[in-house]
Amino acid sequence: MKKFAKILSYIFDGSYISIPVFIIICIKVVDNLFLALGWAILCLIFATIIPFLYIFILYRKKLVYDLHLPKKENRIRPLIVAIISYIMGFFVLYVLEAPLFLKAMFAISLINAVILTTITYFWKISFHTSWITVTSISFYVLFGKWMLLLFLLIPLIGWARVKIRRHTIMQAILGIIISGIITLFIFSRYNFLNFM
Repeated sequence: MKKFAKILSYIFDGSYISIPVFIIICIKVVDNLFLALGWAILCLIFATIIPFLYIFILYRKKLVYDLHLPKKENRIRPLIVAIISYIMGFFVLYVLEAPLFLKAMFAISLINAVILTTITYFWKISFHTSWITVTSISFYVLFGKWMLLLFLLIPLIGWARVKIRRHTIMQAILGIIISGIITLFIFSRYNFLNFM
């Protein structure tokens, strides 16, 4: 079971899973496939590539010894770089008049990153459960009720992180709760939800 948990943890790392997620979202919200892939690449540059490259540079310089940054103290600088990258991406999307849903996604990513980074100064909250929560809600908003099946992944990823001892149960749960609240709030402010 521990091996299965490690595989899940690896696959659902935000740096990897964000690639198909942004491609799928862009194809859904942009009618032209070529333009959709262009928007996806742009989103991935700021949401994934820049933050990951910074971590990879730290890894190559042997300043960190694991790309997944299991130690809380190693996460702060990469998270600050990610926040700066999200701000840049958010600005670029607005200047280029990107689809509204992409702007909402970057707003969620930015606010989420700021809050979770602040928490990380004191406590190692789970970014895995955070990201799968944001993804599940986003797909539900875009594709409808049949995407509720994705919500089954949330406790599964939480279990995986606890099983391999990267997080406590409470760290996994709060990653879900905080990101869930942020995601629902931002989508409601962008008028993608009508119950808030």
